[in-house]
Amino acid sequence: MMADGSPSTLREELLSLDAQRLTIVQAMEEAMAFLDTTPVGMHAPLVDEEGFPRDDCDLYAVRKARHTVNCGKNDLKSIETAMHEKLALLHEKNQEEAKQQMQQAGKKSEEDEKDQQEKKRKIEEEERKKRIREISGKTPFVRVVSVAMGSPGAEAGLTAGDLILQYGSLDAAGISLHGWEEMGRVTSTHEGQMLTVWIRREEGEEQGEENVVNEARELFIVPQRWAGGGLLGCAFEPCIPDPSA
Repeated sequence: MMADGSPSTLREELLSLDAQRLTIVQAMEEAMAFLDTTPVGMHAPLVDEEGFPRDDCDLYAVRKARHTVNCGKNDLKSIETAMHEKLALLHEKNQEEAKQQMQQAGKKSEEDEKDQQEKKRKIEEEERKKRIREISGKTPFVRVVSVAMGSPGAEAGLTAGDLILQYGSLDAAGISLHGWEEMGRVTSTHEGQMLTVWIRREEGEEQGEENVVNEARELFIVPQRWAGGGLLGCAFEPCIPDPSA
């Protein structure tokens, strides 16, 4: 990435990288789903006890699916590294822009300043909407099964049935890459700190109509010790295949 890249260019590149990441994740999920239907899965030997190729599955398809998963993990690491670098550069560029705007603010008339503030508000509003659309398109990786009364999860607004799209910086791609223990790690490292959680909630009409899926919602939870067990007081179940299977 060139050091003089504009914020808009950086945002476009980040969106492109995220689209690539989602494509890889989808391919990995499809490959894992296929492997789950075979007797060998991701790691079992492809030969029988006598050393002959197994005849109870399509070995070519299994090798291809395993290759997709293994290559996908490496590709995800590369893309995540590139995204982190571009996010850091975007933050730097945004800081430079903010500094320039502060220097120019004293030279502008009150009317011009109000116009700039309105434009900035609209941009932030559009970016917020774009962010919600991006999060809404993510694959949910865990479902909330239950939430104990008086727990940190309940205080944050989590309810049974909520589908978690992003937990801090962790999403389905992160689970596929690092495994389910990553969710516990994120929780423990944020004990006593605010953690952003994006969820999808299905809410039905009162007269028995089918559930209506809402766009992503942003909640803020503070994992901490309380009268019950754990740091959240919630029970979860996975929505995607176990990456370690």
